[in-house]
Amino acid sequence: MRRQDSTLFEEFIYKLSKSKVTLVSLFFIILMSFLSLFAYLFISDNSPDANNQLPDLALLKAGESSQILRMPNDVGEDATSSWWSGYPKKYIEQPFDSIYFESDQALIVINGRNKVIPFTQILDSASSSANETENIAKIKKDHIYTKTFWLGSDRYGRSISSRLILGIRVSMMAGLLAVLVSLLIGVTIGALGGYYGGWIDSVVMYFVNVTWAIPTLLLVFAIVLALGRGMHIIFLAIGLTMWVDVARLVRGQVKETKEMLYISAAKALGQTENKIILKHILPNIIGPILVITAANFASAILIEAGLSYLGFGINPPTPSLGNMLNENYGYALSGNIVIAVAPAVMVSLLVLAFNLLGSGLRDVFDVKEEKN
Repeated sequence: MRRQDSTLFEEFIYKLSKSKVTLVSLFFIILMSFLSLFAYLFISDNSPDANNQLPDLALLKAGESSQILRMPNDVGEDATSSWWSGYPKKYIEQPFDSIYFESDQALIVINGRNKVIPFTQILDSASSSANETENIAKIKKDHIYTKTFWLGSDRYGRSISSRLILGIRVSMMAGLLAVLVSLLIGVTIGALGGYYGGWIDSVVMYFVNVTWAIPTLLLVFAIVLALGRGMHIIFLAIGLTMWVDVARLVRGQVKETKEMLYISAAKALGQTENKIILKHILPNIIGPILVITAANFASAILIEAGLSYLGFGINPPTPSLGNMLNENYGYALSGNIVIAVAPAVMVSLLVLAFNLLGSGLRDVFDVKEEKN
């Protein structure tokens, strides 16, 4: 038996915990959000956009490694770095298969080719020494490391795993901003039409039906072509195509809720219409709004990935799951399946997680469900 005096929040958590699938989906979404937010603190290539290109290591398969020789790189005093935008590389990375030292210079072998690099290009003046043995020891200790490409590398030698996490960030941002825009417009318009009715409702439904008649991708294309291809423009365009579902839902819920007795009581007490809508009606229809928010989040991720795949989305080199799939899907036929499939699998998992969360929230807020 559950306590009769439990709060609404406790009731919500209790119902949510009964569905293991919903909890797993929620945990996955939280994990992806955390990785997206702090992506540059976890990925192996934390350069801006994970765009550190190593052509000698192009198209490595998942799990392959290479030894790397690091050489100082003057990134300039104006180069900015942060946990959000990435860290400009302070070192030039030179992959190699084998390395030999002699006469104050290093001879590296990469893909059957030889390259001679003087110690002066590897060691800065502060760390160099007149003693050749000490210089070699410093190079081996501080300037050589092994880099593993857990999901392989693309044709430019960039880490697929690093770019995949940044691609998840773009997808999550697209979903978040698009949902906020759609909620702002949809809730406002739907609440006004549902509460006031009459000519206001007719105008609302006119715009809803007109927007509903235009295919989503076509409308997004039109907005992007009109306003440009900036990242925020794309997110705004997606949001401007998704408010219709929210408006229709909110309108119907408001029309039903405004006939309740407690709304009549609020009117009798002289409360203003704005206060009735904001403090009495909207809080009581938050459940259906959360359900459609989760569904719209999944739709926004799909739309953004589709736009990027078609070349109308995020501009390279910024990684997006869509443009990564566009760049790498052809390599599946050459046997390098992981780099082609990884972005598609991640899009599928994100969409599935939000859809399952939406289904779980629908069950939680189902007032017809019998309480235990």
